[in-house]
Amino acid sequence: MHPASPRLVQPSSVTGGWYPWYVAGLLAMAHLVSFVDRFVLSLVMEPLKLDLGISDTELGLLQGTGFVILYVVVAVPLGRMADQVNRRNLIVIGIVLWSIATALCGLADSFGSLFLARLGVGFGEAALVPAAMSLLATYFPKEKLGRAVSLFTTGASLGKSAAMIGGGAVLALLVAQGGLTLPMVGTLQPWQGTFVFMALPGLALALIIALTLREPKRVQVADPLAKPGFGPAIAHARAHRSAYIPHVAASVAVVLLIQTIAAWSATFYVRLFDMTPSQAGLLVGSVILVAAPLGHLSGGWLTDRFARSGAPSPAAPVITIGLLGAVPAMLVFALSRDIATSVIAYGLLNFSLTLGSPASLAGVQMLTPPAMRGVVTSVFLAIVTLVGIGLGPPLVGAITDFVFADPDKLNLSLLAMVLVVASFGATMAMASRTAFGRTMRALE
Repeated sequence: MHPASPRLVQPSSVTGGWYPWYVAGLLAMAHLVSFVDRFVLSLVMEPLKLDLGISDTELGLLQGTGFVILYVVVAVPLGRMADQVNRRNLIVIGIVLWSIATALCGLADSFGSLFLARLGVGFGEAALVPAAMSLLATYFPKEKLGRAVSLFTTGASLGKSAAMIGGGAVLALLVAQGGLTLPMVGTLQPWQGTFVFMALPGLALALIIALTLREPKRVQVADPLAKPGFGPAIAHARAHRSAYIPHVAASVAVVLLIQTIAAWSATFYVRLFDMTPSQAGLLVGSVILVAAPLGHLSGGWLTDRFARSGAPSPAAPVITIGLLGAVPAMLVFALSRDIATSVIAYGLLNFSLTLGSPASLAGVQMLTPPAMRGVVTSVFLAIVTLVGIGLGPPLVGAITDFVFADPDKLNLSLLAMVLVVASFGATMAMASRTAFGRTMRALE
């Protein structure tokens, strides 16, 4: 065994009974709330664009770059903290911070002020996933981890759905009322008031987590080389880079497509099917509510099934199936002008893309010793977030603005993105299999 891949003593007291699943459900709720606050912007992009007079490229920057800058900067330090401090408290602080930043998005009156508020949302949300993954990997054994992670990732898709359906209902109500009036603030536009309302559930959830989630005892280290910290974690990843690099590349493809499609779906229906933002939000949210959880849960089940069967990489075949399945669904979604056909294709697209999400996250846990999971997960998240969220939505906006020079060609920009990225990601996933299996065996 390579010295950077130490044997660790697993905890024996936290993997049975109902409470681990309660923890998984609570963390899934936190993931849901984080995606509500992250994606409510997608719902209000058209009225926001008209009110602030900004371009599609700037909308993409608000969706992607504005969110990821601080997220990426603080992800690794927060991941290291997740290996050393109370993970529950770290999550609670993060929820409070991103909820306040979401409310501040509602007070923005320019591209610059909204961009700054989005930086704050990214800063707070960077605390969640490394700490949550570390908790799940402690509470669940390897043969159940895929399902636990799939429940967590399902929260993300349900959050997108809640942002669209709940946010759409709030937006419609505020449009009917002519905005939202707050003491000492004045009257906000309906899109601004939507941000304020959607920030409130996070504060309630933070209190529930603080009161009911127990921080489990840390894994006992049997090898003195297996110390938590950035240096040992990077040394381990470097020693097993032939497994990590293609797996991370495939995961980037999954995240980029999920986030890009989610960022532009409501605007797609507003522009190409003449819907109002509220109508588009209800449609998109309803489809995601059905299709995406099925994709996440199926992906978790498939990942566990491949793990039990002894596949070299339980993650690679699931990611490949999802990405390749997205291609025909995207072709129909982008090119059909029949609303029923478009909605069915959109559902299949969401199912296919979300199939690979739990496999991506669970795969990183399978490749990483327990004492290093916070740091490695945070580095993984920094990479996939920087590329997937930071590049995907702005690139689609730029293609629409500068290549097609027509807002109504948004469908073609999305189609080009999916065809290229899905093919690349599937190739990388299949290339990871042999080295992935070798690394897993070294950790057993």
